[in-house]
Amino acid sequence: MARSGSPAVFDAERAGSARATRAGERAALAPPAADDAAGLLSRAGELEVRVRALESLLCAGVPFMVAGAYAFFAYTGIFRDTKDLDVMLEEREVPAAFRALERVGFETSLLDPRWIGKAYAGDRFIDLIFSSSNGLAVVDGGWFEHARPATILGHSCLIAPVEEIIFTKAFVDERERYDGADVNHLIYACGDEMDWERLLDRFGPHWEVLFAHVTLYRFVYPGARSRVPEWLVAELCRRTLEQSRAGDAPLRVCRGNLISRRQYAHDYEKLGLVAAPAGPAPEAALGLPCRKRRRSGAARRRVGNAGAQVREGAPCGADRLGAEVEAARLRKPGS
Repeated sequence: MARSGSPAVFDAERAGSARATRAGERAALAPPAADDAAGLLSRAGELEVRVRALESLLCAGVPFMVAGAYAFFAYTGIFRDTKDLDVMLEEREVPAAFRALERVGFETSLLDPRWIGKAYAGDRFIDLIFSSSNGLAVVDGGWFEHARPATILGHSCLIAPVEEIIFTKAFVDERERYDGADVNHLIYACGDEMDWERLLDRFGPHWEVLFAHVTLYRFVYPGARSRVPEWLVAELCRRTLEQSRAGDAPLRVCRGNLISRRQYAHDYEKLGLVAAPAGPAPEAALGLPCRKRRRSGAARRRVGNAGAQVREGAPCGADRLGAEVEAARLRKPGS
């Protein structure tokens, strides 16, 4: 069930962003007109391909959400030209999506069976994404439950939830691409209405990544720190202090592979560090405090639990750690 509504307006800048979002839905995210006829023709061809893809998926009844530049624009009002259309869907829906697209002339390919397929129309393409490349942000029913309606290229669609977009972007830290500014803009535009508890649950044992982005956001927007709730900052600080007092994790682990597919090769190949499993991992395996977080307020249904909860006082067993070490050693970074 999609959640309706646009980001709440709390100041003139956010009001402008909301107006830009509504105008952008009507304009279908079309970029400024090109000066030459060839440029105009090329752009028209790109938009036609995207419209054809949307229509084919809608007519076939394939559940999907639009993400990428279109969703980012809808949430923030920030225009960004894009080379493709990003469609998010559950992995089980990929075959149906391929069939629908092939019926209208696309050629399809499962580019990487871990997370992405593509549909080609000549040199133009559509991305069909069912996970993040690091295996953490798997598209599930929770994405659709909290997706929002929007008009994309003249068609009523769902756009991916802002919480899941932040979760996905938070782990993009390559030399040639860093999505931290996108995370900051999304928090600034939508922080007052976001489900922060659900976002914290999404990060699970990787909550330090969320803390890093929250800290950077507070640096960038000191006049809007309150858009990140005080209870979240207090909880993340509590966890950090507790973890620091516990000392180093018992594993020679480097989790750099979760935020970059290339930047930490030296750590694994030369220093002999262990790569983190490319997917949800128990808190004990990552050396996190062995305790269950106490929830405040009304309990919400947990969506996409990122790891097994460890009962308060339960030992972080050596057997579990040994098994995690062995599993991690068998998994190469980016493999």
